[in-house]
Amino acid sequence: MNVDLFCLPLKGGVDSIAPGIVQYLVPAAPAEPLVSHIRLVDKYSVNPPTTYLSKIFQDRLRERKDYIEYRQGNLQNPAGVIDKVYDDPAPDGRPYTYVIDIAGNLAYNLPPEVHIQHTFRVAVALAKAAAKRPHIQSYIRMVGPFSEHTDFKKKWKESEEKGWRPWGARGTWWLEAARAVASIPNLPLVVIRCATVYGPEIIRLEACITILCGLIYKSIDKEMKFLWNPRMRKNTIHIYDLAGAIWACAQWIADKDRATANALAGDILPPSGDKDVPNVPDAVPKSAGGILVPCFNITDDGDTTQETMNNAVGRLFGIKVGFHGTITNVISGMRMRDVAEDVNESHMQEWGKIIQMANPPVPRTPLSPYVDLHILDEHGIAMDNEKLKRIVGYKMTYPSFCEDTIRQFINWARSEGIWPETEFSAHIQ
Repeated sequence: MNVDLFCLPLKGGVDSIAPGIVQYLVPAAPAEPLVSHIRLVDKYSVNPPTTYLSKIFQDRLRERKDYIEYRQGNLQNPAGVIDKVYDDPAPDGRPYTYVIDIAGNLAYNLPPEVHIQHTFRVAVALAKAAAKRPHIQSYIRMVGPFSEHTDFKKKWKESEEKGWRPWGARGTWWLEAARAVASIPNLPLVVIRCATVYGPEIIRLEACITILCGLIYKSIDKEMKFLWNPRMRKNTIHIYDLAGAIWACAQWIADKDRATANALAGDILPPSGDKDVPNVPDAVPKSAGGILVPCFNITDDGDTTQETMNNAVGRLFGIKVGFHGTITNVISGMRMRDVAEDVNESHMQEWGKIIQMANPPVPRTPLSPYVDLHILDEHGIAMDNEKLKRIVGYKMTYPSFCEDTIRQFINWARSEGIWPETEFSAHIQ
């Protein structure tokens, strides 16, 4: 099925999911694209690049330019930008009919004002503009894995309101953005909530950091041990399955009106309860209650936990893995900061040696095992994907995080010239 698609990226770079989505929808020649044209919008320049872009993504933009247009534009200053993005026709003269909005700020330790500006306001402006254009048949809004899933025994369904409780200001404004977008009448909307993403192009999230730590502990010949309970869920989704599920959801909604879609797949997006919401224009107040919208969890079938993730890395690198458990003397945020500093000092020192002694050295690699403080928190990612499979019918190509998918990531990094080739990973092919 060839349709026009308008795709909005995260804030640039290979740690975003936009390059993976583009490569899924427009594969390398001679494979047939799934769409007739993509317009990709972000604030960065790609020629020359002003942020890191993978070689394969740059090649795809260049070699398939008949199918992909990259447009530089700052969506945080939407005056005139959004209208032109929507209204300038595709090369064949037709209007764009699908929208994938994955824009927003991923940083955890930023004040609410930044998340309101970068995530909430951009999402609302894009959705309002789309709702005014009747030719748009499908609109996808993403929510990241930014909920408080502290109960490692439970997988949360879309219908369970407690499973939407936001984690920090980032989680609050990604949720409130989805609620505000869902409240716009006549928008052919699906909200997706994804697990932690991994695979080619994804270089700074938890799964990638764990892989790099595996190389470090192989290098120093020590056991790789992590905090908290090994059964704590860290559910995952491969970037190409995320792209495939997004595409399946976009096609699912395209022939339905909102009322029909709500009847088939509607669930309630509850209010965050944040005290700043009443003061933000376009935010849906708590008094309005939950907002009904078709929504789907996008996570793989492997039900990844800390234990299964670490065991897969351990088997591939040939290292022992284990857990410290709950550290009883970690009693304050200050102490956790000390733990993070100690971990990063140790990891980064060894990483510096690895990238310098690699053959060839890769001192400018964007790969880094640096662990942000919030990643060390006792926080799970726990989602149930039954609804996605039952209603949309999507089947995972990469059903679990395993040695094969880790090997795929390492070989992708090798092809990019950013993987440190040493004796410690030479056996991985």
